[in-house]
Amino acid sequence: MQQTSSSVRIGWIVMFIMGIYLAVLGLMPVFAHEAMAPSFRSYVGQDWSDFVANSPKPAEMMTMMTRLTGANLIGIGIFIVMMAWNAYRKAQRWSWYTALFAGILGWGSGLAYQITIGSPSGLVFTTIGSALFLIALLIPARAILGGKAAKG
Repeated sequence: MQQTSSSVRIGWIVMFIMGIYLAVLGLMPVFAHEAMAPSFRSYVGQDWSDFVANSPKPAEMMTMMTRLTGANLIGIGIFIVMMAWNAYRKAQRWSWYTALFAGILGWGSGLAYQITIGSPSGLVFTTIGSALFLIALLIPARAILGGKAAKG
């Protein structure tokens, strides 16, 4: 049985935690859509309740899209947890590259979105996730990509 290096061990555990964190973040838009109202107000300049009253169909569509985004985050978080537990823990290169590309797209677009809409709380949550992503990716990079993940 192979023993993984400490950097890979730290990396997969942080990746696992980041996946759980992402799935939990996805719960908010799915189940507590009203919590997004301050972000809506800061970007649009209108209260969510006024928007719902004046434009019920567009508000309903926006609610569905927000919940769909949350459901996608839950699914991606579950995928990351499973990948971290199985492939990343075993230092499989494909899992590192998958995490790299998915993380840059996911966390990068999340940061751009939060900066664009000017949501301080959303930016904090996204920055925490981005930091977990970077830690999980960078600490074991040499061991995974250099092929020294397993010690005899």
